Amino acid sequence: MKYGPVSLEQAAGTILAHHVLDKDGRRTLTKGHLLTSANIESLAALGYTVITAVTLEANDLTENEAARRVGIALCGPGVSLQATGVGRANLIAQVAGPLRVNVDALYRINSIDEGITVAVLREHTLVRAGQLVMLVKIIPFALPTAAVVDVEAIARDYQPALVVSVRALRACSVALIVSAPDSGRDRLLADFIHPTRTRLERLGSRLDSIAHVPHQPADIAAAMRAQHAAGRDLVILAGISATMDRDDIIPQAVRIAGGRVSQLGVPVDPGSLLMLAWLDAMPIIGAPGCMKSLQTNVIDLILPRLLAGERLTRADLALMGHGGLFDDTLDRPMPRDDRTTVRDRVS
Repeated sequence: MKYGPVSLEQAAGTILAHHVLDKDGRRTLTKGHLLTSANIESLAALGYTVITAVTLEANDLTENEAARRVGIALCGPGVSLQATGVGRANLIAQVAGPLRVNVDALYRINSIDEGITVAVLREHTLVRAGQLVMLVKIIPFALPTAAVVDVEAIARDYQPALVVSVRALRACSVALIVSAPDSGRDRLLADFIHPTRTRLERLGSRLDSIAHVPHQPADIAAAMRAQHAAGRDLVILAGISATMDRDDIIPQAVRIAGGRVSQLGVPVDPGSLLMLAWLDAMPIIGAPGCMKSLQTNVIDLILPRLLAGERLTRADLALMGHGGLFDDTLDRPMPRDDRTTVRDRVS
């Protein structure tokens, strides 16, 4: 690609680099326009003898073709390419679910050529169908084909998910097990049922079972096994007190039921006392107290990914510390500071 002044006699077939205004200041030609013989006559009538233009070379791709090919290369499952224009390609979510981004691949692609820029939402963002999730913008009017070929080669390295994809939310059957003495039953059920059902329904799933059991390992374990036998996709455990140790009541119950505690404690606040466990392929959430609030907390990071079928590991949870500090909630025994409490009361 050659960028610079071109005489009108040689301008046909080049790409206009700047807007052209008529004598009244109205735009008659826009930058990026492929100049024709008729355009040359119009420019001559306006007094132009030289224009700033782009001359394509044999190994160049136009900005739109480059954007289209880069966009196609990056699309993984659950993502589609929207029509391109002005050097842009929009990548749109086809389904609702958590966004998956290969950050290493994204860095490599954005490092290939300064004319190729790819911007994307943060990984694991919960997106809706039809939402823009990634934007490809080609800066110059044309690019060497080799740069786009390099993008396509990197994308192939990351098949089948490619660089950006959406894991679709499933319609899951979920059970809530509340463990508490009879004296605390009604209060805890009232605290947990509404926010749990609301979150699940927003994500297209159902709260199909609600059970109350004594806060004892054997009772909780029996309730978990019953929900597993009933075919639940997920169980949420809400106890009279949050789990503080792997030998606490709820982790004991998981082991008695034949399950395994994957992680106790997550670097997210509110919600650091969350427990994640598995009974075969069924995830079990030991809910922290903040689940009683619909304000954003650790549950909103974990739940969509589990409902999309992701088997979260300890490494996945450790990475949640980046971006895991949310606004404080009002009902905590020791809020972070007075300013947080005041702000929450106002909101």
